[in-house]
Amino acid sequence: MAELFSHPPFPGFRPEAFGFLRALAANNDRNWFKARKETYEAELKEPLELLLTDGARRLADTDLPLTAHPTDSQFRIYRDMRFTEDTTPYKTHVSGVFDRSGHRDKNGVVYVHVEPDSCFLGAGFYQPSVSYLRPVRDRIAAEPERFLTLLDEMKARDLPVHSMEDTLTGMPKGFSDYRDAPIAPYLKWKNYVVKRDYPDEALQSPNFAGEVVRMAQDVQPLLEFVWAVESSS
Repeated sequence: MAELFSHPPFPGFRPEAFGFLRALAANNDRNWFKARKETYEAELKEPLELLLTDGARRLADTDLPLTAHPTDSQFRIYRDMRFTEDTTPYKTHVSGVFDRSGHRDKNGVVYVHVEPDSCFLGAGFYQPSVSYLRPVRDRIAAEPERFLTLLDEMKARDLPVHSMEDTLTGMPKGFSDYRDAPIAPYLKWKNYVVKRDYPDEALQSPNFAGEVVRMAQDVQPLLEFVWAVESSS
């Protein structure tokens, strides 16, 4: 917790941050990046650290157990090229996550994505394990009306829950009796996530740290619905 209070408030990303990412998209090679690594660190890496720590300080004043670490909660800008034919070495965005540990190892998060013309906050449960999903599906099956009401509540907050088009083709094992039920499509989901888009200008304001808290509070019903079943997983 001490590292949260040793950092100043988030000042907002400068326009230079978005200029760097646009230029990186056009010059995605190691020599170009290496010559400008100091710019990347000053305009993107360090401000993202401040957003994570400022957001975590604000979340500490809520009843939500989400937090972040200035470095551990960031995703690397270097792409993992082990399983792809795309050999460009760098991502053209920066990102970080708030979870319950501050080390990117807990399910149920608020995710920050900084990319020119494609900035957003995401939240929920992304690619949890099959064993983690089993009790979630059990609860949906056991409390279908409550789950459908939750979906309506999130939609009313302009945060419809979706699975990012990542679903099973058939019913998961053990749930075939629900194939004709209204909840059948949701039992096939592999993710339960929401998304809120922002213009680049929003992330240039110090107030964006407050948007992280607003997103966390808005998605709280979904997070708590799933967290409640973790003890049985």
